Amino acid sequence: MSDFLAWLVVGSAAVAAAVVLWRIWVRPRPEARADDYQHALQLWIEGERDEAAAILKRVVQKQPDSFEPFLYLGYLLRDLGEPGRAVVLHRGLTMRGELTPAQKIAAGLALADDLLALRQFTEAGQVLDTLQRHALDSKRYWNARFAQYQGLDDLPNAARVLKQAPRHIPERDGAWFRDAYASFQLDRAVGHALAGETGEARARLRDVESMPESGTRAALVRAILAARADDAAGALTEATENLLDHPVELDIFLPLLQDALLRGGQFTRTIPLLETACLSANAPASFAINLAILYEKLDQRDRATRVLTIKAGQRDLTPDIAAPYLRILVRENPDTAFARVWKFLQMPRPSLDWVCTSCGRSDERVRWFCPDCRSFGTHRRAPGRREES
Repeated sequence: MSDFLAWLVVGSAAVAAAVVLWRIWVRPRPEARADDYQHALQLWIEGERDEAAAILKRVVQKQPDSFEPFLYLGYLLRDLGEPGRAVVLHRGLTMRGELTPAQKIAAGLALADDLLALRQFTEAGQVLDTLQRHALDSKRYWNARFAQYQGLDDLPNAARVLKQAPRHIPERDGAWFRDAYASFQLDRAVGHALAGETGEARARLRDVESMPESGTRAALVRAILAARADDAAGALTEATENLLDHPVELDIFLPLLQDALLRGGQFTRTIPLLETACLSANAPASFAINLAILYEKLDQRDRATRVLTIKAGQRDLTPDIAAPYLRILVRENPDTAFARVWKFLQMPRPSLDWVCTSCGRSDERVRWFCPDCRSFGTHRRAPGRREES
């Protein structure tokens, strides 16, 4: 009896194992359901990209003649960092003979975007050439063409694309391209201005300064050009007339203005500008610190203390912002307890870097266009601090 039970147990285990193996290896995989495509797109929207890709792969295997599943699987693969596999899918779509004109454009633009992601800019341009006659009303076409020229470092043609696009696309998209054109040319202009390339800076400025989209950024470029040319009076006038109500731009320009005034022995002319600017509720605390330093140069400590008292309680009036003025006090009174403690400190200072909030690229100057991710207006002053050497 015990032998029979033993055999029964062994037999049951064997049957159970056979069932499991059949389920794993023999049972057919589930067919692609009619709603799998929509389900995959929903998962993608919800951030479940890997699961969405797995479902789309199953759909295209079961529906090899479909169009949209192949197209969107390629989009998803590129989004997952596999543009090479996306190229294979999208190139295959472009070679199909039965596509409608709209499908041919969609497949071609998808292939161009894949090639741009692979930094194959010349090949992307060749694909875009084949679409040029049929896709001029597409925002995607002009974005891809801009990216292609910018990737080739052909900046004049990249700018031309941004300028021409609004003539061909719907007005709802044209406004974006006009602002992008202004940002792109002003970004080039400010780079040339800071590098001392006055002719190039003025040429790029002329391209856009009459456009309403240029705004205060054009005034900042003009002010920088004046400061770089040691035209202290012109720089001061530009700042006073056009930058006072714009603390971000004024904060960028102020050090350049002070350098120009110091070189010309006219630094006291900065004081009325700063006094007026400090009255603004939006004025950063650095304005008050700079004004206090200038008062110290004129041996007017009472006025320096008064301007800092007015800013008392302002959240950005912190020790690291005040450090330049505190150093003056320490040098003047080296034997105080405060001065002795100061010498032990590694005082941070505001970062001079500008960082793209979209891709993380860091630059030493203000930027209105990111060459890495091709975003406009995403650079911000780095929030971190750097140790002083």
